[in-house]
Amino acid sequence: MLSIKSSRPRSPNSLAKAKPGTQESTLRLDLARRLHETLAQDLAVIGYKLDEIIGEADLDKKHRIALRKIRFALSETTKSFRDQIYRLRLTSREQLMRQVVEILGDINLEADFTYPEFNQVVEEGLSQVILELARNTARHSKATHFYLSFKQMEESIEFDIGDNGIGGVKPKDFRFGLASIDELLTQISSSYSSFSTSSGSSFKFQINISGSDNA
Repeated sequence: MLSIKSSRPRSPNSLAKAKPGTQESTLRLDLARRLHETLAQDLAVIGYKLDEIIGEADLDKKHRIALRKIRFALSETTKSFRDQIYRLRLTSREQLMRQVVEILGDINLEADFTYPEFNQVVEEGLSQVILELARNTARHSKATHFYLSFKQMEESIEFDIGDNGIGGVKPKDFRFGLASIDELLTQISSSYSSFSTSSGSSFKFQINISGSDNA
């Protein structure tokens, strides 16, 4: 049960800023991050570009079928690649919390990490979504506040993750590397939406309780 609710920037000596305890863990996390930020993002963008071509009205049937086969193969390759990245990461809630705090730096964090445990696939996908949203807040939003909250529904857990930054990004906006977030949310959530204004961005999504280990 991990929860952080703070109204002040944390000092560099905060417990939550502690790095993984061993050099091997640090190297594994760094490698996983680099692979995710380069190859995984590129694969997601290629997939969306293929979707655009497949959806063109004047594309003949023969080429549409061939491209769909390529798209399916790419999706399988991307899933396998992500699985390998996940295995490099430490997936405990405490480690996730520490990574988020480290990514955000001096950005104020208000987050509740006490949501129910999900099965491994959902838990790892959710962790990647949280980390990627934190990275985009740190890099692009000019925000001073990042939040993560959840609400228990009858058949699902509803998450709300966002910031108070300048807004202007959407899940499929390739400029900000958010294509992978869209793909991950499509895989693990029953529904999701996002909005972005000049006063901040928010991602809301639901994960079925059937994906929870407590279901």
